[in-house]
Amino acid sequence: IVSFAAIVNADSNNASTSVTVGNATPSITALTLERTTVTLTENSSVWASSSFTVTDNNSCQDVATVTARFFFSSTTNAASSQCDEDDRFCYLADNQQENDASLTRLNRCIASTASGKNCTGASDTTVVYDCGFYVHYVARPSDGSAPDADLTAGIWTVAASATDLAYASTTATNTTQQVEVGTLNALNLSGNISYPNTAANSDTGTTNQTVTVTNTGNTPIDSQVSGDIMCTDYSTCGGNVIDESQQKFGAGPSNEDYSALEFTLAATASPATIEMVLGTTTATTSAVSTSTYWGIAIPNGQATGDYTGQNTFTAVAD
Repeated sequence: IVSFAAIVNADSNNASTSVTVGNATPSITALTLERTTVTLTENSSVWASSSFTVTDNNSCQDVATVTARFFFSSTTNAASSQCDEDDRFCYLADNQQENDASLTRLNRCIASTASGKNCTGASDTTVVYDCGFYVHYVARPSDGSAPDADLTAGIWTVAASATDLAYASTTATNTTQQVEVGTLNALNLSGNISYPNTAANSDTGTTNQTVTVTNTGNTPIDSQVSGDIMCTDYSTCGGNVIDESQQKFGAGPSNEDYSALEFTLAATASPATIEMVLGTTTATTSAVSTSTYWGIAIPNGQATGDYTGQNTFTAVAD
């Protein structure tokens, strides 16, 4: 028996395939500031940091530019805010220093290097950014102690944006938070009250000592002024003393006679509020100051000696 096997070659064809992968617009999630109250430091700045996740479905390596703003806004978060930098109400951070090492921006955005947050390569789609701001002492207060209703009605908002290599961008805000900047009543003094040699039963006349008061907070202020008795063994004061009420001061002119000085120094236990009305500065590069001028009268019969004491200025809301 002879068998035959028939082999038939089937005709085969190939269909080519093609696809264009389009650009995916990045997205931002989990945007928060790391605190809900920013407590300022007088005549200085404090660091406040925000973080958020940027997702680009093409690759986290496609993320080109990241920016963030921390700004004073109305009671509704405003995602579209594009405020210009201003020490009082708008702080800008970006990641341009990552791309240009010659830049020395204080406020900056940095891609996280921590495991689980960093961009690990072309196939990874997410990266966490930290954007930080140096918030200066002149930043507008928005808490319950702020001096007017427009301020207390406002909040501070963080808005972040991410742009990819194809210039597609997205923006988000920290809508789950209500962030306040605290009220800061503060002042700084320059100058000492070092009276000239003055005989008993006389006063310093028009030879006044100058103390300059500078507003170093974020609200208009007055000042409570008080002082201790002066004595030859300060602060024990067990010997000869000069009552604080022998000192007087005023706002000028600088050569005003002792008899015409407006205010008599109050005791430390009962400070007097002086209407200075020192407004807030518009930037950390300028100061709002006023000068006070001081004189003293030495009572008849006062023992000779070197007397010292201490006067206190305390900032209070205007």
